[in-house]
Amino acid sequence: MNYHPDIELLLKYTSGKVAPALSIIIGLHHHSCRECQKKISELESIGGNTLESIEVESIEVESMGVDEQFDKLMQDIEYLSDSNESSAFDECAIAQIDLDIVNTIYNKQFQTFDWKRLTSKIFKAEIDLQDEGMTIELLRFAPNAKIPKHTHQGEEFTLVLDGSFRDSMGEYREGEFVVQDQTTEHQPIAGKDGCICLAVTNAPLKFTGVAGPLINWFIRQ
Repeated sequence: MNYHPDIELLLKYTSGKVAPALSIIIGLHHHSCRECQKKISELESIGGNTLESIEVESIEVESMGVDEQFDKLMQDIEYLSDSNESSAFDECAIAQIDLDIVNTIYNKQFQTFDWKRLTSKIFKAEIDLQDEGMTIELLRFAPNAKIPKHTHQGEEFTLVLDGSFRDSMGEYREGEFVVQDQTTEHQPIAGKDGCICLAVTNAPLKFTGVAGPLINWFIRQ
């Protein structure tokens, strides 16, 4: 895998400091990614899942590589309180999470969800999760389906569950975790076998291109 949550996000996840929707999507990636399993295991082995004191915001992560980010975070950890040692994914960190939903997604039982047609090639299934400020949904794209060009008014976290998609920045395959924000403008295209993704957003998309204003108006209605 080439795309993962960054070390800051993994650290917040292991300490139970992410919202329920993010806990689900990171947990699903964690279960299929040996690299992230190793990093999370290292974080948990230091002292448990709950961080008492850490200065995450002060770290200049953008100028560092993944290994440098991890080393710097380890230096900045002042104290990790003792807590239970159960898996962050099994606990899901937040009580509101319905583990039946998580297991259904993990086992790829996608037919059990209520899919709604957005276009002839794009479908979505909303997941009812009481997570203020976050939206979580499944997206299904037919082979070679093109998503209209857009940017993001906030952050979008995407986990590829089946198939693949690509954009101008790369190709994203099963299990990979992709983060987009206001600095990104792209037009995803599903792979030849289609694509099913789990997407978490904290703000609506903003469609651009020729049809962008019309699509944005339609969504607001």
